[in-house]
Amino acid sequence: MNLEDYMLSSLFAHFLVFVRMGAAAMYMPLVGEQLISTRVRLAFAVLMSLVATPLVDQYIPNQPASIAQAGLLIAAELFIGLMLGLFARIMVLTLSTAGQIIAFQTGLAAAQAFNPSLQTQGSVVGAILSLVGLMVIIAANLHHVFILAVVDSYVVFQPGLPLQFDDMSNFIAEAISRSFVIAVQMSAPFMVMGTVMYIALGVLSRLMPQIQVFFIALPIQIFLGLGLLFVTLPTAMLLFAQYFEDGIRQFMGS
Repeated sequence: MNLEDYMLSSLFAHFLVFVRMGAAAMYMPLVGEQLISTRVRLAFAVLMSLVATPLVDQYIPNQPASIAQAGLLIAAELFIGLMLGLFARIMVLTLSTAGQIIAFQTGLAAAQAFNPSLQTQGSVVGAILSLVGLMVIIAANLHHVFILAVVDSYVVFQPGLPLQFDDMSNFIAEAISRSFVIAVQMSAPFMVMGTVMYIALGVLSRLMPQIQVFFIALPIQIFLGLGLLFVTLPTAMLLFAQYFEDGIRQFMGS
């Protein structure tokens, strides 16, 4: 192999890794947030591809002979990268789901704020949980675990091999189901509080119909909800961190 062929092959390998890294960076936590500049995401993907290419070079196929084969290979890498980023995004959206449930139980559903995970307006509690969750990911270095999972994905999804659409779809479906379960577990204390409070208010309205129960109950509901959020937030974040790490390691083990 002459120097020109070697440079073209090396450039193709770096570009192929960049496609998967860049697609994963579009949705991954922290880097994939809307507040992050597009140039920062692009620079992150370029740097990660430069670092990861020597590690996964054994899995990179030779440069295709035709443009159609190269296009199919690039499209497959783009799909795999998007799937990896979407998987991480689903786990982060668990906090938004839990925050929405908590907001309904505490009377704060009407209060809206910008949620960086949803990249749109959402409940205030969901936005708070999302921001705290991102801080926990940074503090626990869980973003390093995700980057390592993207690099190790070349063992499971080797470039050039047929895509495992059945396994991918089942894995994403299980991730969504597991995300909802964790969201319900994080908001379970608030659901119990809301149920007990609604029963008490129903009994009170029957005993004293002349009392405007809504005006009395709403401040109490908000006060109790905020107090319960303050008490349960550390445990909820610990549960989320464990869920995020286990999900990434389960993917690496798959």
